[in-house]
Amino acid sequence: MTSNGSRNAGFLTWKLAVLIFLVSFAIGFAFWRATHLAGSMSVAAASAKDLQQAKPEEKAKIVIEVEEADQQGTIHGKLLQKKTEEIYTRTDTTVSVQWNSDTKIIMGKRDDVHKSAVIHVTGTVRADHSVAAEQIVILTGYIKAQ
Repeated sequence: MTSNGSRNAGFLTWKLAVLIFLVSFAIGFAFWRATHLAGSMSVAAASAKDLQQAKPEEKAKIVIEVEEADQQGTIHGKLLQKKTEEIYTRTDTTVSVQWNSDTKIIMGKRDDVHKSAVIHVTGTVRADHSVAAEQIVILTGYIKAQ
């Protein structure tokens, strides 16, 4: 016969193995779900042409150099196009972005949205082809506009 101590140790090892399996499964499922959602999200505006052809209510991700940001929540700027990871080129396309107190600001604060700032905007294209910002990432100092 086996002692109760070794039987309890075996039972505890089995419970630990099941727990590790369940946690691994949950993490794998969460990762799969996140990549599936990101891949299925329709994103427009990799270029000026994409932004002009975007349909209202379509998601957009754009990088702009701010020319003006007013107190009413409107940002006017020039669309930037990615050349390398650190270098973006200026285009002639003017972009208007609407933002408010619900807009998330990443890697900075609201005061960092000013003339000549470089920002990455994620939002929804409106009927007038402006973008209603959901998130703004401050890129000033991390990339260069040419």
